[in-house]
Amino acid sequence: MKLHTTATWPARDDRGIMLLWLGLFLAIVLTGFGLDVRSYLHENPPVPKIVHLHAVITTIWLLILTTQVLLVETDHVKLHRRLGWFAAGWAAILSFFAGWGELSWEAKNLHTPGVNSAFLSVSMGGLLCFVFLMLWGLSLRKNPAAHRRVIFLANVAILTAGFIRILGNLLDWNPATPTSPVQSFFYFYGGTLVLLALMLLWDWRKGRLMRQFVYGLIFLLCAHVLSVVLFYNSSWAALTHTWMEGWAKFAL
Repeated sequence: MKLHTTATWPARDDRGIMLLWLGLFLAIVLTGFGLDVRSYLHENPPVPKIVHLHAVITTIWLLILTTQVLLVETDHVKLHRRLGWFAAGWAAILSFFAGWGELSWEAKNLHTPGVNSAFLSVSMGGLLCFVFLMLWGLSLRKNPAAHRRVIFLANVAILTAGFIRILGNLLDWNPATPTSPVQSFFYFYGGTLVLLALMLLWDWRKGRLMRQFVYGLIFLLCAHVLSVVLFYNSSWAALTHTWMEGWAKFAL
């Protein structure tokens, strides 16, 4: 199996399929959060205000991501590149407020039944993967085929929140419901695994597997495994509980 470092196929051959990946990604995210809107608005205790701001910033990010993909698909590559640094700046804003929002929500719900501060390994782990893969993807911008794949992997890294909400609303599950690391792994990352598998199989079948994509995929899977291991680790649970007590005291 040959792994490419740069594309040996016309750039146009990557078009079309990116719309499918984007569509599947948006379907999971929008379905998950759409199902969760009612409970989100009536949470007890109420959602911290910073989480509302994070929701707005994330919605704008989805629009930016969609626009960037559509610009390439419609042959407006120059405009795509001009907007690239704006998109990168917005990704940085998203990362900051996503982290702030998640910490604030966890701290405010520290004593809410069913909420486990150890879940920070999953929520913040995905965010850290997003940051790393975005930075790597930006460094690959002169290698368009690798760039688009790694940037998309960065977004897949934050797919977990949408997928969990789908299962949570359809099955009445929360992160504490699964009773084993294996169950939790598929509960947290089932949607991610399906999308990654489809992308991997498509590129393999077309002979377009790129070294950067494979390495990014392996990195993401290893990070997800580590997140689940930490989720079940008692020392990590105690440490995150202490962190959230501090955050509640000084930041809320």
